Amino acid sequence: MSGAAEIVVLHAGADIVGESPLWDADRNAVWWVDIPGHAIHCRDFITGGVTSVETPFMPGALALDGESNVIVAGGSGWHRLIDGGAFETLADTGDASSEMRMNDGAVDPAGRFWAGSVPLKPTETPCGRLYRLDANGVFELIDGLHTQNGTAVSPDGKTFYLADSHPRVSTIWAFDFDVASGTLANRRVFHRPALGRPDGAAIDAQGCYWFAAIDAGLIVRLNPQGREMGAIGLPVSRPTNLGFCGEDLSTLVITSMAMGAEGEKLAGSLLAIKPGVKGWPQPRVTLLPVISTREAGKLKTG
Repeated sequence: MSGAAEIVVLHAGADIVGESPLWDADRNAVWWVDIPGHAIHCRDFITGGVTSVETPFMPGALALDGESNVIVAGGSGWHRLIDGGAFETLADTGDASSEMRMNDGAVDPAGRFWAGSVPLKPTETPCGRLYRLDANGVFELIDGLHTQNGTAVSPDGKTFYLADSHPRVSTIWAFDFDVASGTLANRRVFHRPALGRPDGAAIDAQGCYWFAAIDAGLIVRLNPQGREMGAIGLPVSRPTNLGFCGEDLSTLVITSMAMGAEGEKLAGSLLAIKPGVKGWPQPRVTLLPVISTREAGKLKTG
């Protein structure tokens, strides 16, 4: 699983910072975001059509709830996308006035939505945090992060992963994970990339961790012990995230960013490859607090 692979361009949209590809089996579609573009996109896998929702906050991570509603970790909290392009705010981290925004996230097998925060402006202070959202509210689990990323949970629910993309850190960690209590333990270095920096991640059905190596133009597969099994080169230098999509979860969909990749024809496009392995159905968000407020968004097509 190394070297070249056939690349399909699903959407040549030039996202400023494309992120968080999410497969939606009920709609036969893939969702993703453009963070500074304040947009959530959805591509129909049958027609190829793309619709977009304008967000009143910077969207980060996406997930689905038990009724197939899109849940967004964005701005300073979590929101539900409802009919007509409006958003219901589910919870807030309390960082609304601290120049932070939500970034990468994942749902655990119990239905909790984990997501982290990053600063809106570059800073040398590691002020990012990892949060857990469940029916009882928001809980801070980890602090001292520069650029939170790479969040994922193993298929057996026993291992939790987290990365920091900052050039001075560029590390993926693994934790022992207790699904019943939602607690993390035994933090250890899982992998430090030789090329690029670790951005978003996905785990295949064999329990192998894939990550987008930003600035290296690669997606990399690691075995459960953190050793590199192979890498696939891409026609973009700044891939940002990836997710297994399609009816049989055999298509790996990859987001990328146009920012910092000026002159690259496909920078910011949504790409797809067949990696030769399949993903596994991602958990739905089922543990949510009571809705607090509603914000308006705007629906558009393109």
